Amino acid sequence: MYSFKSVHCYNCRSVILNLPELELSKLNGLNFVCECCGHQNLLTESKFYKGNNNDPQLNIFSIENLTGF
Repeated sequence: MYSFKSVHCYNCRSVILNLPELELSKLNGLNFVCECCGHQNLLTESKFYKGNNNDPQLNIFSIENLTGF
Protein backbone atom coordinates (compact mmCIF):
# COMPACT_ATOMS: atom_id res chain seq x y z
CA MET A 1 0.00 0.00 0.00
CA TYR A 2 1.28 3.45 -0.88
CA SER A 3 1.76 6.19 1.67
CA PHE A 4 0.50 9.39 0.04
CA LYS A 5 1.89 12.80 0.93
CA SER A 6 0.17 16.12 0.25
CA VAL A 7 2.39 19.03 -0.76
CA HIS A 8 1.05 22.55 -0.18
CA CYS A 9 1.70 25.88 -1.93
CA TYR A 10 4.27 27.93 -0.02
CA ASN A 11 2.07 31.03 -0.38
CA CYS A 12 -1.61 30.08 0.12
CA ARG A 13 -1.20 26.56 1.59
CA SER A 14 -3.57 24.92 -0.92
CA VAL A 15 -2.76 21.33 -1.94
CA ILE A 16 -0.94 21.15 -5.28
CA LEU A 17 0.21 17.51 -5.28
CA ASN A 18 -0.97 14.38 -3.49
CA LEU A 19 1.36 11.55 -4.49
CA PRO A 20 3.37 8.69 -2.97
CA GLU A 21 6.74 9.81 -1.64
CA LEU A 22 8.58 7.75 -4.28
CA GLU A 23 6.80 9.66 -7.06
CA LEU A 24 7.43 13.01 -5.34
CA SER A 25 11.17 12.30 -5.24
CA LYS A 26 11.12 11.84 -9.04
CA LEU A 27 9.66 15.36 -9.45
CA ASN A 28 12.29 16.98 -7.24
CA GLY A 29 13.60 20.26 -8.70
CA LEU A 30 10.58 21.02 -10.89
CA ASN A 31 8.45 24.17 -10.70
CA PHE A 32 4.67 24.06 -10.29
CA VAL A 33 2.23 26.95 -10.57
CA CYS A 34 -0.53 27.08 -7.95
CA GLU A 35 -3.99 27.17 -9.54
CA CYS A 36 -5.42 29.12 -6.58
CA CYS A 37 -2.98 32.02 -6.22
CA GLY A 38 -0.76 31.75 -9.33
CA HIS A 39 2.56 31.61 -7.46
CA GLN A 40 5.40 29.47 -8.75
CA ASN A 41 6.50 26.69 -6.38
CA LEU A 42 9.81 24.81 -6.51
CA LEU A 43 9.61 21.21 -5.27
CA THR A 44 12.62 20.40 -3.09
CA GLU A 45 12.76 17.34 -0.83
CA SER A 46 8.96 16.82 -0.87
CA LYS A 47 8.23 20.43 0.10
CA PHE A 48 7.44 23.55 -1.92
CA TYR A 49 9.55 26.69 -1.71
CA LYS A 50 9.37 29.99 -3.56
CA GLY A 51 10.18 29.16 -7.18
CA ASN A 52 12.57 30.80 -9.59
CA ASN A 53 10.69 33.25 -11.75
CA ASN A 54 12.59 32.12 -14.83
CA ASP A 55 9.66 32.06 -17.30
CA PRO A 56 8.76 35.55 -18.55
CA GLN A 57 5.54 34.19 -20.10
CA LEU A 58 4.04 33.48 -16.67
CA ASN A 59 1.89 36.28 -15.30
CA ILE A 60 2.57 36.01 -11.60
CA PHE A 61 1.30 38.90 -9.53
CA SER A 62 1.45 39.54 -5.82
CA ILE A 63 -0.55 42.06 -3.85
CA GLU A 64 2.70 43.94 -3.08
CA ASN A 65 3.37 44.50 -6.80
CA LEU A 66 -0.18 45.63 -7.51
CA THR A 67 -0.50 48.10 -4.62
CA GLY A 68 3.04 49.51 -4.76
CA PHE A 69 4.05 48.59 -1.20
